[in-house]
Amino acid sequence: MDRRDFIRNMAFALPVASCFPYFEALAASEMARVKITDVKCIRTKIGFRVSPLVKIETDAGIVGIGECHHDENGFGAKDVVLNVCKPILLGQDPFDLERLIFKMGTRTSYYGGNHGVAMHAITGVEFALWDIIGKITGQPVHKILGGGSHVSEVRAYVSSGPKDMLDMDSCKEFAGRMHGSGWTAAKVNILRDQRWNELDNRRISNVEVDRNARGYANLREAMGWEFDIAVHCHWEFDFDSALRLAQAVAPIRPWWMEDPLPIAYNEQWVKLIEKSPVPILCGENLYGRDDFRPFIVNQGVNMIEIDVSMAGGLLEAKKIADLAEIYFIPVATHNVAGPIATVASANLAASVREFLGHEAFISNPINQAGNGINGDPDVLGYDKPLVKDGYIQLSDRPGFGIELNEALIKNKYLCEDEEWWG
Repeated sequence: MDRRDFIRNMAFALPVASCFPYFEALAASEMARVKITDVKCIRTKIGFRVSPLVKIETDAGIVGIGECHHDENGFGAKDVVLNVCKPILLGQDPFDLERLIFKMGTRTSYYGGNHGVAMHAITGVEFALWDIIGKITGQPVHKILGGGSHVSEVRAYVSSGPKDMLDMDSCKEFAGRMHGSGWTAAKVNILRDQRWNELDNRRISNVEVDRNARGYANLREAMGWEFDIAVHCHWEFDFDSALRLAQAVAPIRPWWMEDPLPIAYNEQWVKLIEKSPVPILCGENLYGRDDFRPFIVNQGVNMIEIDVSMAGGLLEAKKIADLAEIYFIPVATHNVAGPIATVASANLAASVREFLGHEAFISNPINQAGNGINGDPDVLGYDKPLVKDGYIQLSDRPGFGIELNEALIKNKYLCEDEEWWG
């Protein structure tokens, strides 16, 4: 009798439990010995970027679903999942999650196991393992991750802004949309003559400083003081420019100014914190504890932002958040993934006591119409609306509460020339 037959037979035998005092303990013990039998990966485009989906199958018939952070076309993460992670995972107990993550990270160390595409792949696998663990235990992941939930729903903020922040009518139109949909916070891009991903230099001009001062003042007037506004940079300034921008937007009392300096830690971050009149946040391009540690222990930020899909998964993100809490540094989440990784990330957010807000995108026409965030929520098979009044709703079903709509993904969101995982 294999484990799947054992567990199924145990279900039929439950009425005899009263005659067998250790029956429940035996059944639980057997379920804990579930073994991984297969690992699959397909490239999809459910959100606005290509994201590989991971499926982990077990001998108990329990399946875990994960989503990898994007790379340009998804081939890199898929390669690592199938050719590096899968051989390590086959035959293993999903409850040995931390050991398995360590082994996969070590195995990929010579091509970026602690950063980049290799970490994206491992994180997608980690999500699927947590989904399995939740289903085996009969608990939502947010109830079993790091001591359980602090909330039953997670506050979200929209990464969006008015079409023209210098035009008051445009700001009022944006305010109407935000308030009308129940959002309570937004992260709004700064105004620049250069695109953040096509920089020629890290200096901001006096004209740009003045334009941002006027634009964010317009936005604050339109939104009101109860609505939180984050100032969105992209690691694009030197110290002087970052400080001048912080001084320019200070009158609107921003929630935070995000990633004003280049990505890596150095002493300029501490210097900026000491002089800035607004809170400084960073983290969207940092991976694990080692990347976050110097910012936290040297007090180089007022707040951190963890991209759970990049940082190494739920367990690693929880360790980062716990370190930040020791230093009284609150946590937000960065999130450019599809709806599956969004749900996984929100489960982490619920376990963080000093949590600020979870990033949400509504650029997809489906989301603009008020249905979900970060892509088509119908792929989830969720038991409730994904977002309500600006809060991500957490499922009480086991795992992530996802019952993947594979037919929808196969027919609508599978990447071109991609073979279905069967």
